[in-house]
Amino acid sequence: MANLQEIAKKFRVSDNFLNSKEDGLLIVASSLNDIISELTRNDKRGIDENQKQSIITKLEKLGEFCKEVKNSSF
Repeated sequence: MANLQEIAKKFRVSDNFLNSKEDGLLIVASSLNDIISELTRNDKRGIDENQKQSIITKLEKLGEFCKEVKNSSF
């Protein structure tokens, strides 16, 4: 079980922003907003395969981040 500092390093998040599991939720919410913005920007042109794969990768990584923060030690 990793601690929050190790998780921050793994996911390249400043450890100043990840001091608690609640901070992890705020990071997830912000990341989801970024992904939504990316999707709406590309809505008029459509999303090509590379962008689709990029979004899928971001969502998978975000899911992994959620699980690790949930299971983290302090």
